Amino acid sequence: MPLNFRALLEGAVKNNASDVHMMEDVQPFFRIRGDLKRVETPPLTAEDMRQLLHETMPEHLKGDLEANYHVDYSYEIPNVARFRVVVYFQTGRLCSAFRSIPMKIPTIDELKHDKVVARIAENHRGMVLVTGITGSGKSTTLASMINHINTHEARRIIAIEDPVEFRYTNIKSLISQREVGSDVGSFADALRSALRADPDVILVGEMRDVETIRIAIKATETGHLVFSTLHTRGAVHTIQRILGNFEQSEHDMLRDQLSLNMLAAMTQRLVKTADGKGRRAAVEIMVNNGVVAKLIRENRIADIQGYISSREEGMRTMDQALADLVRAKEVALEEAQIHCNDFYALKRAIAGGSASGDKGGIIG
Repeated sequence: MPLNFRALLEGAVKNNASDVHMMEDVQPFFRIRGDLKRVETPPLTAEDMRQLLHETMPEHLKGDLEANYHVDYSYEIPNVARFRVVVYFQTGRLCSAFRSIPMKIPTIDELKHDKVVARIAENHRGMVLVTGITGSGKSTTLASMINHINTHEARRIIAIEDPVEFRYTNIKSLISQREVGSDVGSFADALRSALRADPDVILVGEMRDVETIRIAIKATETGHLVFSTLHTRGAVHTIQRILGNFEQSEHDMLRDQLSLNMLAAMTQRLVKTADGKGRRAAVEIMVNNGVVAKLIRENRIADIQGYISSREEGMRTMDQALADLVRAKEVALEEAQIHCNDFYALKRAIAGGSASGDKGGIIG
């Protein structure tokens, strides 16, 4: 009997699964609170997987799957959830991963982010980067920041995504969502077009190439607020990654541009809560104030991490963020240890000391 995919996906939502993994000849798996759980159902057949594509994949993408052997798209079950989908092959067999996207965009407060996150979103120009590994909650945090603006201000917002994930409803702002591959050919093309469409705020789903980064920086210089993501492990690495995309001859100019136009860089890691019922985002935050801007201009980027640990203007390192959650009894020490950068810095931060990274002042 063919598998009822809608029932499977609805079951994933009911069980708070973040992802559903499916492949031929294997039982489906849910990812719940970061852990994979096997679904007790017969292994999927080739016919099951073909039926899945027939039910969920947009017609215009089927040629892309044949040509490129993978495809990304979004799928919605009305009033249940949206899913970001990737379909690919392994050893000639079809596989897919469905990531659940809630229908309701959570607020900054519901995500338990610090007040500084709302303050960052309330700026009117500059670049905000939310970074981290795949599945760290970057898209959710960005959506909460965009909807914070939408709730409080009348602004023109253009979101460029691949694929579109959260769906926005106009509240005070006017929002357009453009999907790469169906509404526009590339992020760079969409950015160029957006700059001619009278935006106040631009969301770029991912800065994937030099051209997109260059245009995004130009957008901040012309007075726009730009949000985007990178796959980096911290604020310092974020700046280094941007510079690393360009020729050395351009670095002096880029550092000057970043020092003037970057507002903040936030790096997330999802950690299991102490009660075992969910996950929380531990967030490193760098705010580009006068000191950080000076360090960027002078190419003293490695020194930024030490300054972040001062906690000026709401800044904090990843180890400090994890320590805050441990001290609040929201996350167990063992879980924080898995995700920290420096265990000694983590323990000092839990005790209320510095998290600068040296191994002095170790607590027992």
